[in-house]
Amino acid sequence: ARAKKAEDKRDRSLAAYHHYEVGSASVQIAIVLASASIITTMPILVWFAGGLGVVGVAFCVIGFFFPTAVHLF
Repeated sequence: ARAKKAEDKRDRSLAAYHHYEVGSASVQIAIVLASASIITTMPILVWFAGGLGVVGVAFCVIGFFFPTAVHLF
């Protein structure tokens, strides 16, 4: 019973880890796109950056509250 409980905890932690990684990568790419939009004065990049930022925050929320809800890996 203890081993099964530890296995479930491990699986939840690994799932959360993958969601945090995807969220972190999305937010970092959003920051780069926002910076590029300032340099190039292309407003479309701001929209892409905002969209990726929202996706990144959504994956962090999923990883924290519902780590097994979305299976990516």
